[in-house]
Order: sequence, then C-alpha cells, then structure tokens
Amino acid sequence: MIARHIGGLIVGLALSMTATAQTLTIQESIITDFRPVVGRIEASDTAMARSRLQGVITQLSIDEGQTVKAGEVLAFVADDTIAPQINALQSRVDGLTAQMTQQEEDLARASKLLADGFYPKARFEQEKAALDVVKANRASAEEERRSLIARRAEGYVRAPVDSRVTDVLVVEGSVVSPGQVVANLATLDGLVRLSLPERHLNFLAEGGEVSLRLPARDNDVRTARIEKIYPALRDGAVVADAVVDGGLNALVGERADVLAPVGDRRAIILPQEYVTTRYGVDFVRVKVGDRFVEAPVVLAEPLVSNGVFEVLSGLRPGDVVTLPGAENS
Repeated sequence: MIARHIGGLIVGLALSMTATAQTLTIQESIITDFRPVVGRIEASDTAMARSRLQGVITQLSIDEGQTVKAGEVLAFVADDTIAPQINALQSRVDGLTAQMTQQEEDLARASKLLADGFYPKARFEQEKAALDVVKANRASAEEERRSLIARRAEGYVRAPVDSRVTDVLVVEGSVVSPGQVVANLATLDGLVRLSLPERHLNFLAEGGEVSLRLPARDNDVRTARIEKIYPALRDGAVVADAVVDGGLNALVGERADVLAPVGDRRAIILPQEYVTTRYGVDFVRVKVGDRFVEAPVVLAEPLVSNGVFEVLSGLRPGDVVTLPGAENS
C-alpha cells in the first residue's frame, strides 16, 4: 500500500481574494508517496537487575509495565547465613569491650603502684601490651561486623536508571544465586530504537526525519528525528535511535510502520474547507463563466491529511474554486 504524506511538501497553492469571497486558483503540487516499512519499537537501552547474593527473595515490589526511578528498591534477597555471623561478631565485640574495660582499670591501678615503686615494670609493660592486643582484636571484630552488615545490604536489588520493567523473572520465595537476573528493564530517556530491514537503509540519515505510525493503536502519523544509526546490522536489520515529537507511548517490541519515500509526483491539492459532502458525494464550487457551480470531485484515500485533500478527478490546473456558501460573482 502506498501512503501519501502531504504536509510540508506542497509547492503551489495560489490564493486570491475578491471583494465578496475567498477564491483559490488550482495549481499542481509536488507530493511524495511513501511506502509503509514494517519496523519494531525497541528501548534505546536495556538493563538487567541482578542479585549480588545467594539467598531467598523475601520482598518483590515490582511488576511488568511498572515505571521505576533510579535507585528504587525492586527486590530484597535474604541470606540466612549472614544474620548469625553478625550476632556472633556482636557477642565477640561485647566480650572484648568488657575485657578491655577491665584491663584498662587494672592497668590504671598498676600505673599508680608502679609510680610508688610497688609494681614490677616488666609486668606493667606485659599488661599494657595485652591491652593493646585486646583493643586490636575488638577493632578487627567491629570491622568484620560492619563488613557483614554491608554485605547484607547488598541484598537490596535496585533499579540502575529510570526505566520501565519489561520482565520479572522471579517470585517471592525464589532461591537466587549471585549474578542471577531478577528483572529486565527498558530505559526511559525519550529515545525509541527502530529496527528496519536492511534494504531501506538508503532513506535513513542521522539528523534526518522519518514518519511513522503505530497500526495497532491509530493511524496518526508521527515525525521522528534520527539521532544515531548503528554501524552494525542485527539479524539483517539496520538499527537507529530516534526522538519522536511529543514522545511515544509504545510497548517494547511493538510494530511500527515507518513511511519510506518511493518517489515524487504531481497532484492537485485542495484545502478541506473548500469541499462539501452530500449523500456520500464530494462537491467543490468551481467557477464556470461568471458563476460558481457545484462540481463533483473524487478524493484520494486517505481522504484528508494535514487539512488538505488530494483531488483525483473533477478539477484541473487553472480552475478557480470558492468556499461553500460564498455568493456568486
């Protein structure tokens, strides 16, 4: 099927004004025919949310289609072996803290006795060294405990960027291993990625514009600006990133008809306000002699684009038409 894309490609509508009505002199215009090329809408980038721990999914707060912000918690993986280790280290820290406090008190008393000459210096130095060992052991246990707490925090699976969830691959209660994918995400950066057959590469250019429509939704034609063309083909298709004017709310993988130009031709273009329809027949008021009469015309499909019709028959270059309801002159 050949589609006609008229907007922005008309080169010759001559308008003239009379004292009583607005008239228009018909001239041929150059229009471009477009052929729909089947493409696919893809996310400009994809990301995978992975587990960093081995454990059980105890919290899952996402579903397919949900939009998430960067850093938002998607799931939590609980490793049952971490909590007992943290508790054991906490007990060890508490014990070493008590031991350190007692040794500090003993060392303070020994210091007074040493000053009075009633305590052996060698024994005092030995107890001081033992206190330093306890302090070092306590600091080591605290650091190990902090490390385990940080490791437990790695159970939070977070969104790397603002994105939309396309697949959730686990359920609550699932056992996962390090590196296992929890969810697939499609980024939300205002770009869409088009995948087109290789034979249509010649009409794509970075910085150029293409027209596309989503046949599963409506027939509205949208304009997209090509931001980047990837240098490698993928499965026999050329891949390009584009920005759609006004944005594009589409599903990842949804079919898109990209309108590829197939040639220019001459045609008669008429603003839609000059056409009236009665009983399924389209009429235009055409000047014949010194009067305007209603003449039937045949319009192309689609009937209207950007406020203008393409007239297949019923008018010819040089005809003068006027708005419906205007007085004869």
